Amino acid sequence: MKWSFRKQNPGEITRDPIIGEFFSTEAIENPAEALVREGIQNALDARRGEEVRVRIFLGTESHALKSAQTSLWFNGIWDHLHTKGNGLREVPASSDLCSYLVFEDFGTTGLQGDIHQPFDEPGNKNSFFYFFRAEGRSAKGEKDRGRWGIGKHVFPRSSRISTYFGFTVRADDGLKLLMGHSILKSHKMDGSNYAPDGYFGEQNRDSAFVLPITDAKALDHFRKDFHLSRKEEPGLSITVPFLDSEITVQHIKHAVISGYFYPILNGELMVDIEAANQTSRIDMTTLMSEIVALEANEKSELNSLIGFADWIIHNSAQKEYVLNPCTLEAPIWSSDLIPQEVFEDIRHDLDNGKSIAFHVGLKVHQKGKKPVMSYFNVYLRQDGFKSGRPVFIREGIIISDIHAPRAPGVRSVVIVEDKPLATLLGDSENPAHTQWQKDSSNFKNKYANGKNYIEFVTRSVSNIVSALAAKDKQKDPYLFADIFSLPLDSLEGNDTGSATTSKGGGKTGGKPKKIVRREKPYQITKIHGGFKVIPGSLPINPHARLRILVAYDLRKGNPLKKYSPTDFEIGKHPIKYKGAQRGITVINAEENQILLEVTDSDFQFVVNGFDEKRDLIVEIEEVKEV
Repeated sequence: MKWSFRKQNPGEITRDPIIGEFFSTEAIENPAEALVREGIQNALDARRGEEVRVRIFLGTESHALKSAQTSLWFNGIWDHLHTKGNGLREVPASSDLCSYLVFEDFGTTGLQGDIHQPFDEPGNKNSFFYFFRAEGRSAKGEKDRGRWGIGKHVFPRSSRISTYFGFTVRADDGLKLLMGHSILKSHKMDGSNYAPDGYFGEQNRDSAFVLPITDAKALDHFRKDFHLSRKEEPGLSITVPFLDSEITVQHIKHAVISGYFYPILNGELMVDIEAANQTSRIDMTTLMSEIVALEANEKSELNSLIGFADWIIHNSAQKEYVLNPCTLEAPIWSSDLIPQEVFEDIRHDLDNGKSIAFHVGLKVHQKGKKPVMSYFNVYLRQDGFKSGRPVFIREGIIISDIHAPRAPGVRSVVIVEDKPLATLLGDSENPAHTQWQKDSSNFKNKYANGKNYIEFVTRSVSNIVSALAAKDKQKDPYLFADIFSLPLDSLEGNDTGSATTSKGGGKTGGKPKKIVRREKPYQITKIHGGFKVIPGSLPINPHARLRILVAYDLRKGNPLKKYSPTDFEIGKHPIKYKGAQRGITVINAEENQILLEVTDSDFQFVVNGFDEKRDLIVEIEEVKEV
């Protein structure tokens, strides 16, 4: 058994794999998060029963392997790893200690299918083939969470030598298999050109085709060296050698809790995290206590969110408002979807800090098939949550980078579990499963009016809250002023007022703050690609000075404090503020700040040119001195 790279044939395309870059998104903060998200998603897709157990073991420090232990498992690979042009940087020496990570799933099927299958056979669900021998193709179907067939690339991406091993016990026949895969660039060594993919296993005598190792003694040796816990249990154990140093226990723990708290609370998942001197089990009984060990800036938000999710799972069914279904071929929100007979009850519950559940029905039409009814659920609680950013969960996965309108002061979760709609949204996801994209290749032209479904779901929270506020005699005209979702589409031209994120709803005397009117002498109105400032409901003081701060939203932290001139600078292309102003004098405009003096009670100040695909945060305040 050894590593084998195939020599390239003349005229064969030189290939530099870049699939791992699909996981280098702003929404994924570090390699550990990508590994945890994709690894657990694949485990949940392969589950056989009600609950999946995942074990993540870090073989660092005293558990790192010496070269005498690794020589057997890296036989034949070192020359390829050290040749120029293979795409690797800072390659370890064969004598270096080997730190590693083990990712094991239990309660799953393992890699099933014909190990001798050399080519893709459509309709043949061979998970062994697709895991080791396919790129950008998957055996997953509509019942699965993944789509792209590239999630496995998070494992070589987490290795300094772009390599991983897979040890599997199959549920159908009990067969135990071990195989390794290394993904480099096309490279040249000793005068020969080699393909990027190398395999560890038993090479077929008649060809370069590599088969997995089945020898029981060798398998036991591998299990012992890399501290695998799997014995006879079906499932898959993945080993990542020469682990990226950025992958730490703390990062793994945070990724598990923030990315999969919902299936953990729901009893569908438990995760064991093991390292040199510590062991943690994260399940439905320990989840809240494990948050205590996280960094201070992570605790508060996760505590509130997970407490709300616990209510959703265990109590939301007791009082769920069923909205009138949207049966339009191109779903569009209407306030008529909220039954008039329950309008006052809903508003009363929200104003009094009660958690509210909504069942939202709509018709899903995949081209070539008959339309079917489906649904999703929206959960709201007015608890002073400053950001007001909704959380979107599709079949247990947190879709973490959805650009949706906000509802400051309101905590919200949108959950999509019903298959027709969940399948539609899953088809629209990017490979990292962080966004719903209207132009995704798996989605575009597959559904009639497909983009309408994405907008209907992502705008559901703000549409419901806006509908409730619109009928309230004491509605807050400033509810969504400080956070805009661009592009504005049908919302363009709707006037809103101004409220800074630092002044968002909070708790007073232990009771959630109600939606009340906050009159001001100025307000912000949404326009295409920006905003305008116009008179509010109160008279403005003569020669009043207004300071405006602007920034693009971020996943974490205060966007206004973390503003970067690389995003934009007021007055520099493409950001414009001249030409549509009246009744004001611009005293100063630089970076993300504007200082105005109002010279007429009928004033207007317009700024546009912002990126329409990013959320924009605007804060405005009256200042007495400069």
